[in-house]
Amino acid sequence: MTLKTFSDKAKTFTFTYEFQDLDTAMVAGHALLGYMTGTYCQPTISLAYKDKGTLVAEYVEDKKLNKTFKRICDSFKDYYNQPVDDEAFEERYKQERVLQLKESENFESLLNKVTDYELELLDYADRLLSDKPIPMDSMTAFGTLEMLGNESISLLQKLDVEGEYKGLADYVAEVES
Repeated sequence: MTLKTFSDKAKTFTFTYEFQDLDTAMVAGHALLGYMTGTYCQPTISLAYKDKGTLVAEYVEDKKLNKTFKRICDSFKDYYNQPVDDEAFEERYKQERVLQLKESENFESLLNKVTDYELELLDYADRLLSDKPIPMDSMTAFGTLEMLGNESISLLQKLDVEGEYKGLADYVAEVES
């Protein structure tokens, strides 16, 4: 493969592209750097980011590369919509847990669960913010897990194929044995 060169009369061009967020702009910027590095013998490009997602690329070439750069950047336009693994896991858990609760609970029992959980969270917040903070120990965790019930813990274990919730996997194993 022969890398391209540019002439002594090459000019500096500026390419600008608006993304939905800064993260997407940075990922696309890396793609532009990769394109230039893989195409030119001595690539000359500098990237800057403005506002919440504007990519500004200055490069040296004999002709504009705007069409090529636009094609590369267009391929990232939906990049920000792709959930990270944690979000995908949490969404799957929510969907399956809602189905479980619809089958096993009535409205009043759901209200009782919600208010119990709210009180638990308020108690945690109060103790964390007080002069005598809450000792975060296994007894606190066991109390919370007991309140949540085995169905939610079993669902979490089933969906956690990556082993992110190692402590809960061990807890479930202890309960089952």
